[in-house]
Amino acid sequence: MHSNDRRPDRITRRSVLRGAVGGSAALAAYGRADIARASPSSMVIVSSGGKLEEAFIEAYYKPWTAKTGIEILTGPNPPAKLKAMVEANSVEWDVMQVDSTIAATLGRQGLLEPIDYSIVDRSDMIDGLTHQYFISSDVAGTVISWNTTHLKPAAVPQSWAEFWDFGRFGEQRGLLKRADQTLEIALMADGVPPAQLYPLDVDRALRSLDRIKPRTDWWSSGAQGAQILIDGDVAAAMEWSGRVDEPKGRGAPVDFHFNQALFTCDSWVVPKGARDVRRSMEFIAFAMQPDRQAAYSHYIPYGPVNKKALALIEPAVLAKLPSSPQNFPKGVFENFDWWAENGAQTIARFNTWLQG
Repeated sequence: MHSNDRRPDRITRRSVLRGAVGGSAALAAYGRADIARASPSSMVIVSSGGKLEEAFIEAYYKPWTAKTGIEILTGPNPPAKLKAMVEANSVEWDVMQVDSTIAATLGRQGLLEPIDYSIVDRSDMIDGLTHQYFISSDVAGTVISWNTTHLKPAAVPQSWAEFWDFGRFGEQRGLLKRADQTLEIALMADGVPPAQLYPLDVDRALRSLDRIKPRTDWWSSGAQGAQILIDGDVAAAMEWSGRVDEPKGRGAPVDFHFNQALFTCDSWVVPKGARDVRRSMEFIAFAMQPDRQAAYSHYIPYGPVNKKALALIEPAVLAKLPSSPQNFPKGVFENFDWWAENGAQTIARFNTWLQG
């Protein structure tokens, strides 16, 4: 959601949803190669970096290289650079990991190859997560989290409506300073059933946010959101489950649950004009296999998309994964296509509201 939170930053996200172009980034290498030496025995896979890429290396890249002999070169994934490369007919990347809402946007812009489902087996994937131009690679959860020093069990909000209620804890709460996810949360807090979120009623969401704006701390990265929670600057926060699970495991005074979670995803995509589309698809097919998906979830607490992976994951790990049998029924997926179609104007309205 960022270089360390699994997502590109807010500015990059806004620019791609508005169709902006420009920008570039040099690729750093995994292993000893670099992009200038990319060859038939190597391929370039770009991602958001951080802990996400660390999990990719262990769960996907090393096993892929061991199986095929093909070295993986890595680097950052700015969507603006993808657009520039495709338009220049000079594509350097073979595979790209990107937030699914951005993947849907890039597909609409004609910047991606269609996923070849004769190579990528989607028969065991979670319904709704295989698309023409992207396939979701994991499931993350935007959840209610809290500081256990501030909130005793009886006071923990069990729904977004309770999270909105000042009477529950009478202190500051933390929210993501971004339109997508935050507007969905605001609508659930206002009583919209999770299954009826879309199309988003933006006016209603902003009115809901008006109710708590004076007592809200805004965070822009998962690390920042977790830190204000750990430090007790807020009693409770909207946060990504993976960002709370890690400090919780270290003994920090934080916890979370999956009630009314908003599920989000990363996706694998192949840039239009990639040098070896079939090989790119073969890598994606490899990464979506049950054993690889299970390995990934052991390195980072995001759930598998391949349902057969669940049987390969130990119960203690399953308990904290969004797509596990016990947690999955509690949440609802973000609608990636809605954001691809409506993101630009919705983000502009949200940002105007923030400044008001």
